[in-house]
Formats: sequence, C-alpha cells, structure tokens
Amino acid sequence: MNAIAIDMLNDVADWGIITTVDSATLAILFLALVGAALDALFAKPSSSLSKKRKQEMANGFQIAGGLLLGFALMGSFVAFAGITLGVTSSTKFQVSRLLAGLIAGSALVVIGLMVQRWAKYFAGWIAWGILNSLMMASSGHLLNDPAIPVGRSLALTMAGLCFVTVLATRRFTKAYKLNWAEKFALMAWIVAFALSANVERFSIPALTTGTFALVIAWWWHHSQSRRRAHRSIHRREPTADRP
Repeated sequence: MNAIAIDMLNDVADWGIITTVDSATLAILFLALVGAALDALFAKPSSSLSKKRKQEMANGFQIAGGLLLGFALMGSFVAFAGITLGVTSSTKFQVSRLLAGLIAGSALVVIGLMVQRWAKYFAGWIAWGILNSLMMASSGHLLNDPAIPVGRSLALTMAGLCFVTVLATRRFTKAYKLNWAEKFALMAWIVAFALSANVERFSIPALTTGTFALVIAWWWHHSQSRRRAHRSIHRREPTADRP
C-alpha cells in the first residue's frame, strides 16, 4: 500500500493512542461525552450567555461527529476497496471480496451523498498532507516510523499534487454551493485516493487523475463565472447609454 496516502488517513485520527488506553477509561470518556452532548442538546439555558454556550457546544459536537463519521467512511472505503481489489488481506475483517465490495460501495455512496457537507473541510485536510509529504521528503522515511523508507521524489510529487489540489478547492467554503462538475471531481479524487492507497504502482497516476479532475472543475467554474460577468455587463450597457 502507498505509505504516504495511508499516512494522510492516519493523520485524521491517531488510533494508535486509543490502543494504549484501557477499556474502563474509554467507557468513562464515552459516557462523559454522551452526557455533555445531551446537556448541550436538551438543557434549557437560563441566560443569553448560556444559550450562546449551548450553541457552541452543539456546533462542536456536530463538527466532531462529522469528522469521526468522515474518517470512518473514508477508512472503510479505502480498506474494503483494497480487499475487493485483492491487494489487501481480509484476515482482519474476515469478509469475502463480494461483501467487501458491497461495504466499499455503500461507503462511497454515503460519501457522495454528503459531499456538500464535507467539501468545506477538504482543502484543509489536503493542506495537512502537504506538510506531511514535505517532512517525509526531508527525512526520507514515513512519519514516526523510520523503518519504512519513502522516496524523496515520491514525497515531493505528492506534495506538489496536494498543493495543486488545495488551490483548486480552496473556494469550497460553508456558504459555497457545489455544482455537478465539482461534486463529480471530488468523488473522482476520493476514488483515485483509494486506488493510490491500495496499489503502489498506480499511486501517482491515480492521484494525478484525481487532481486533474479538480483542476478541470475549477476551470469550468472560472469560465462560467466569467460568462455570467460578461452577460451582466452587456445587460447594463443599454441602460447606461440611455439619455
């Protein structure tokens, strides 16, 4: 598997920390989070400050839940896609390639249905990948694992692709409405990332294809915006020429 692509997934949530915590501590933490979430959702605020804090807590839990769901969906898609392609062992999950394909397909469908929600976080996640790629290019090995070497040319190429991806998607804000081309390009990048993570020889070609799809979507958006601007100017010109 492509070590750089997998490291980008691992950066979303460091599950290695969880394995060092005992189950009782995790249970207490889980109950505390559930209690705080219920308090934020159902407790009646007594002042304007309490209302503001309640809204901030609700927004925080919504963001945290979205990040966890996104990692679970993306991790499931990449992992079970690898089993479906026959490049990843299924001994850990004990599933057939057919079932793995169904799970990967289901995860991809949910990711696609929620694309408008997670698009605003996409550029930030990829920007973190740039930093990681540059650090691996400097060290010559995977982050926190010197035993796994990483070619500097590969790391720099990944950093360059991530940089172009960030430039092509930084317009995706909370208020931005994705068009069909942008949704398609984002999903193409997700599929390309899964292929890159599972098949080493396709890592650069796959991510290049995904990045190219986002660049085409950016060009389409830019051209459509220019056309609308020209139309608006032409509509105002006859009015301006009137005495």
